[in-house]
Amino acid sequence: MKFNFCLLICLVAIFSFNAQDLKKFDYELLGAIVLDENQLISYKIQFNLEKNNFIQGYSITDIDGEDETKSYIRGYYNKKTNKIQFKESDILYTKSKFLPEEFCFVSFEGDFKGDSNKKLLDGNFVGIYDDKDTCATGKIKLVGKKFIKKKVKKVYKKIKKVKRVDSIVKDNLKPENYLKKFSETKINSGEKVSVFVYSSKIKIDVWDYGIEDGDIITILQNDKPVIENIKVSRRKQSFVLNLNEKVNTFKIITVDAGKLETNTTKLKLFDFRREYEVVANLKKGEAAILNIVKLTVKPKKNNK
Repeated sequence: MKFNFCLLICLVAIFSFNAQDLKKFDYELLGAIVLDENQLISYKIQFNLEKNNFIQGYSITDIDGEDETKSYIRGYYNKKTNKIQFKESDILYTKSKFLPEEFCFVSFEGDFKGDSNKKLLDGNFVGIYDDKDTCATGKIKLVGKKFIKKKVKKVYKKIKKVKRVDSIVKDNLKPENYLKKFSETKINSGEKVSVFVYSSKIKIDVWDYGIEDGDIITILQNDKPVIENIKVSRRKQSFVLNLNEKVNTFKIITVDAGKLETNTTKLKLFDFRREYEVVANLKKGEAAILNIVKLTVKPKKNNK
């Protein structure tokens, strides 16, 4: 099946980009999961190539959608043969209402032309539940982030010349605006994101991710205030929070959204070697929920 790369440009409309505080990866690819019934789901992978052709990084599925999920990926990439394979495992966060055992993890094998201008990845995948049953099949088709950005700039140059397109639409389609949001999870009013950790304490950094304009927030943990009326600035403020329950519900409330009327607070959570970044996108009086779920390490089965 031929894949129209114009579709990838359309998918970028729901992605976000901001070069600030991004972790550098050897490869960042964007595109779609194409299910056998021709359903498309936005998909992104970012990974580093390590010794012995080993790769590890992350995948993000249904970007900015109601089921947006970030997982670990691990696998192998051979530059000489252009063959790549990886599997998803261990969810870092999700906006989905499904339970972790109900998630469909991608197992992929295909071709990756990592040295080409497009950095084209193409191949088949099988979706597997945690109990090893198959839950989906289809294809994954991705291209490099830089290639996407070039295409967006070309599209904008053409749109800028069309008189019938109003100035507001043109402004939204500027490359710096069109690719404005990309890597971090964004919490809007009334939304809930579940983050999975393995420790009983987490460190959390809080700072103003946009223009410092007087944002003030309060954070409740299981309906009790743990961070009250703090003014968010460009300087990071750090807190250590105890996770007393298996599911710890943190409600982020915008007390004052500042001069720009939108709260741009960024929260970064640390759990052992894991890191999670969340941006609050809330007006005054609005709230969003961050569920931090404590997981237990599963004992390894003895093969006798």
